[in-house]
Amino acid sequence: MSKIRTYIHRLMEPQFVRFLFTAALNTAVGWCIFASLRYLFGLIPNIDALFWANFFGTIISVLFNFKTYGAIVFRNKDFKLIFKFVLVYSVTFFCNYFLIRLFKDQWEINNYIAAAIVAVPIGFLNYFLNKYFTYVKEQKVWHYLVLAAILIVEVIIFILLKTVGE
Repeated sequence: MSKIRTYIHRLMEPQFVRFLFTAALNTAVGWCIFASLRYLFGLIPNIDALFWANFFGTIISVLFNFKTYGAIVFRNKDFKLIFKFVLVYSVTFFCNYFLIRLFKDQWEINNYIAAAIVAVPIGFLNYFLNKYFTYVKEQKVWHYLVLAAILIVEVIIFILLKTVGE
């Protein structure tokens, strides 16, 4: 039994390989959460089911992903990093929403399929932002400024799109 465990440990040693396995797990869990919520919110009339499913699905997934990425990929279980992790996910939340909306509006792709397609690039974006922002050894002030600027621009675009769409 210990030989198998040693082999698996060696296989999972490189951080990027650990990321791939963890991203697959997180993507599957996140998509199932999103799909379930999208269906449930779709039963409620007069709401943006895509937005709310994405919003609550992201919150649930962030907590799950924080634990898995921290423990498996970055080998860091420090709960103090949750703020930076959530900031990264705030940025990727809007990227995810815009891309799903783009697939739906421009190419008439079903929300569920669009979410599955978008999950891969969003997963990679999460990895790189977390690697170079959340779990970086030396934090620079400009890291916060860049992420904050991106988030502000995305929120402004989101508000404009919601205003134009109404």
